[in-house]
Amino acid sequence: MEKVVITGATGFIGTRLVKSLFANGFEIVPWHKKFETYDNVSRVYHLAAPSSNEFIQNNPKYVMDTIMDVTREALQISPTALFINASSMGALEIADTAQGAYNIAKRCMETYIKHSSVNFLNYRIPSVYGEGMHQDGFIARCINKTAYEPTEPDRVYYIAHVDEVVDALVQLRPIDMEEITLGQIYELFNSGRRGLYRPTSNKGIIR
Repeated sequence: MEKVVITGATGFIGTRLVKSLFANGFEIVPWHKKFETYDNVSRVYHLAAPSSNEFIQNNPKYVMDTIMDVTREALQISPTALFINASSMGALEIADTAQGAYNIAKRCMETYIKHSSVNFLNYRIPSVYGEGMHQDGFIARCINKTAYEPTEPDRVYYIAHVDEVVDALVQLRPIDMEEITLGQIYELFNSGRRGLYRPTSNKGIIR
C-alpha cells in the first residue's frame, strides 16, 4: 500500500482528496510537525495555502509569508517522494494588488520547488467550485444571489468542479478545465442553469 502525506488535508480540496486516495488504496499519513521527515512515502501533496478571498484581500503580506514558509516545510516531508504541488492559474498574473500578491507568491513557490532538486508535478488549479466551497468566491456569490454583474464580462476564466480536480490529482493527469467568461459565469450560475453538480458534457481545455 502506497503512503502519501497531504498538507492542507482539511481544506475544500484536501478533504475530498483524502477520501479519494483512501478509496483508491492509498494510506494517508497524518502530518503534524514542522519539518518532520517521513520514510517510505511515495507522494507528498502540497495543498496548504490561504484560499479565502476575504483573507487574501485583508492579509496579503501574511499570505505571501505563509505560502513560502509552508512550502519550505512541505519539501522536507519526504525528499525522495513525488512532490505534487497545487499552484494557481493566476500564477502568471502580476499585479500590485492583494490578489496579485497571492499570485506572485504562488509563482515564487513554483520557482522555488523547481530549483529544490525534487521530483515534482505542478498543478495550476483553476477556480474550483462545488459543495463546501468558500462562500466569498464569485461562483458561490452568483449561486446565492449576492454577486454584482461583472464590469469585465468578457474576461476569460478557467473553472473546474472539485471532483474533477481531485480525480486529476489522484490519477496524476491534467485537469480538464472549462474556459468561460465572467459574464457567462454570472448568467449561468446566477440564473440557476448551472449549479454545484459536476458537468459531464461540457468539457473544456486541458492545461
